[in-house]
Amino acid sequence: MNRTRRAMISLAVANGLLLFGYGLSLPFFTVYLISRQGLSAAMAGLVIALSAFSRSFASALAGELSDALGRKCIMLWGLALEVAVMCVMAACIEYKAPIGWVLLFYFLTTFLGATFRPVSNAWITDNTTPKQRVEAFGIIRVGVNLGWALGPAAGGFLVRWSYSYAFYLTALAFVLGVWYINRIIADDAAPARSVRRRPQFVSLLVSLRDKRLAKICAYVLLITAVNSQLVVGLSVHCNTYLHMPENYIGWFFTINGLAVVFLQYHATRLMMRMRLTSAMLLGCALYAVGYGSVGFFGSFAPIAFGVLLAALGELIVAPGEQTLVSNMASAQTRGRYLGMLMVFYNMGSSLGFFAAGWLGEYVAPLYLPGPWLAVGAAALLAGWGFYALRRDLTDEEDGLFPAPAPVKKDTAPLQ
Repeated sequence: MNRTRRAMISLAVANGLLLFGYGLSLPFFTVYLISRQGLSAAMAGLVIALSAFSRSFASALAGELSDALGRKCIMLWGLALEVAVMCVMAACIEYKAPIGWVLLFYFLTTFLGATFRPVSNAWITDNTTPKQRVEAFGIIRVGVNLGWALGPAAGGFLVRWSYSYAFYLTALAFVLGVWYINRIIADDAAPARSVRRRPQFVSLLVSLRDKRLAKICAYVLLITAVNSQLVVGLSVHCNTYLHMPENYIGWFFTINGLAVVFLQYHATRLMMRMRLTSAMLLGCALYAVGYGSVGFFGSFAPIAFGVLLAALGELIVAPGEQTLVSNMASAQTRGRYLGMLMVFYNMGSSLGFFAAGWLGEYVAPLYLPGPWLAVGAAALLAGWGFYALRRDLTDEEDGLFPAPAPVKKDTAPLQ
């Protein structure tokens, strides 16, 4: 096993541990707001949307700071502060503090949590070549989704007993993540670290003058709004209209995660034989069919199949969007570009959460499949946008690499 693959597997383990902790509690916060605090579906969706919007700023700041100060420093400090705030939030839930305090610390938790992913992606880009990046981001996705598969499955049972203990255990998992990342991550080999520069926060917005980056960010916003339906839209649909218990909802998260764990390798191999833009169109189409069909079913099994199809789309789209942006960025702007990608990723989550709550409150009572048909249409629109982007990319940026020249055999006669 080469050094790059070992580094990717180590970081995948770290991501898996963090997502396991996240899955124990945070995916069920929507259900907590509705069932324990009495908020409407629309209001709960607005809360989750605002938290996702705040994560956009955190992603941008973290990416820019990591270009200037180093990847490891930003990852560790962001996680350490998140642990402290998470513990306070858990205490607020346990001792039944006013809802305003719970929401304040929830927003702080999600803000700090957003500092890790763009910096982690920039570290991956620093330590891989363009040809290795689809595979590298695929390996990371396996770790992420293994944690995502196990965390919500356990969390679905845990929150039926105690929401506060679920958040305490999330904090404990993040403590282990800080310890592990501090042991495995080295920041001294990154090409981007060879030239130090001061943070340039105004340049974050200026980076969107790169029209290709701006287009990718717009399509990522759309497809992330689709992807976020797993967290809010599906919870509202299944809990409010189908009256499914929390552990059933947890199993949908588990199906999503296990699909990526077991199928990411095969998806990565498929993507390495295609243009990235073609792969993104395929992934978005799977999202459209998977989520677009949810509203027509009223039982666990067919909805689970729709979630599975959407998961197949995710395991193509998630590494594809990260690889596209990584291939376009220079060594000195990787954190900035990937941070800006995460800005629109989180804005897409915010849009999706808000839309899920609003559609679940006002459209679903009139026509239950309506919200999901809208989600499917958004996925197809994003897929067409990614596909049309190919004319703006070089072959290498789009994931095509020339085949190695054949080695000529020496056919000269022996003397």
